Amino acid sequence: MADTVPGKAAYGTQSDAFATDNDLHQRSVGKEDKKFSLGVRDDDGHHSADDLLEAMGYKSELLRSRSTLQVAFMSFVLASIPYGLATTLYYPMVGGGPANIIWGWFAVSLIILCVASSLGEITSVYPTSGGVYYQTFMLAPSSYRLIMSWICGWAFVVGNVTITLAVNFGTTLFFAACINVFESEPEVGIFAAEPYQVYLIFFAITLLCNAVSALGNKWLPWLDTFAIFWTFAGLI
Repeated sequence: MADTVPGKAAYGTQSDAFATDNDLHQRSVGKEDKKFSLGVRDDDGHHSADDLLEAMGYKSELLRSRSTLQVAFMSFVLASIPYGLATTLYYPMVGGGPANIIWGWFAVSLIILCVASSLGEITSVYPTSGGVYYQTFMLAPSSYRLIMSWICGWAFVVGNVTITLAVNFGTTLFFAACINVFESEPEVGIFAAEPYQVYLIFFAITLLCNAVSALGNKWLPWLDTFAIFWTFAGLI
């Protein structure tokens, strides 16, 4: 989380991004070899995220425990390519065949790349823990920024909760199907998978994921590293 630094006014408009960088440049004059928490200022004027936050009137609170490679691993794992392919491959195969899959993937990838580039550029200007709702507040017209950031923030929360529960439920069904690979008799699995049993498994998986995220933060980078190799194995 980023808190407001006492005695410093937070920048309030998109145009103040230039003022932020200019302020950093002026305050760094005469401070040679100054080391920041994320690295040393380069000769071309690049600064760390902590210094950008300070110039905007905030101080860094979150612990950065991931390397650049581990962040890339986390992003790839979140994309969950094998899971996405396994659950949706049926529809393009039936609707359009291999050509539909290949060109559809290519076209959507270009669109996603544009979205990712835009969000990356915006986040580099406003690197705060608020994320998209704070960025919406900063970029929206002053007369609409409150309602727009409110809508964006709640849509982001609801979307994250929904997709997390959907993935957990899909994992539950996948787990039950894996158990029923073993049959007690032809075409009869050993696990009945009654609705209450499916719900209890789903509930346990959700609790486990929450516990790992809340209590095992220092282990998450290594879990992401393991998951990337597991994902590649599943993809191959």
